[in-house]
Amino acid sequence: MNWVRAFEIPKISIDRRTLVVYGNHRPADLGEMFAVLTPDEIACVSRIRSSIQRKTWISCHVTLRIMLGNWLGMNPSDVEICKNRFGRPFLANSNLFFSLSHTNSSYLLGFSFAGKIGVDIEELSEEDDLNELIEYAFSKEEADFCKNGNLHDRFLEIWTFKEAFLKATGVGLVNELKSVNVAGKLNNLPDSMKFKQSTFVCPGGETGSIVFRGTDPVRCIWY
Repeated sequence: MNWVRAFEIPKISIDRRTLVVYGNHRPADLGEMFAVLTPDEIACVSRIRSSIQRKTWISCHVTLRIMLGNWLGMNPSDVEICKNRFGRPFLANSNLFFSLSHTNSSYLLGFSFAGKIGVDIEELSEEDDLNELIEYAFSKEEADFCKNGNLHDRFLEIWTFKEAFLKATGVGLVNELKSVNVAGKLNNLPDSMKFKQSTFVCPGGETGSIVFRGTDPVRCIWY
């Protein structure tokens, strides 16, 4: 992925059909929060215990709303972001699809006019037991893929790919994660559903994945 550094909020353009934005918390977003976020979103902020996570959540959602507002020609706080029955966000009556994900200190936003899109960003902590997580969440094909190479890198590749795929389908995380296989050639759900996929290293060193429709190059902005 070729990341282009931007110093102002990126613009959504139908001419560049798939866009991914990577960002970190910016102190100025705290001042924008009450003008940009909805009362429900501000209430959500108050329930996030970690100060770092809270600030990143604010920057992610402030950026998302400003970008959507700019594209729709609306006040950001007036943009109606709906949620499906699985809690996945979407714009009603729109051909713009979007997805978001964040870690403690960074986030990804994905936008597409070519069809459904899902993004995920992850970083591991020293406390994560990868073998236990693989046993819990990965199919046999995914587990074999992880154990036949660099375990850390391959785990993150599968984990982010799987979560991005579930977001693209509008489902999000499910109870039986093992039943969703994204590795190998047999029973590979993203392949069978004709999704494109890319896993990459983000500017901050995190692992990210995007699952999307269309054949156009993905535009990558680091904001």
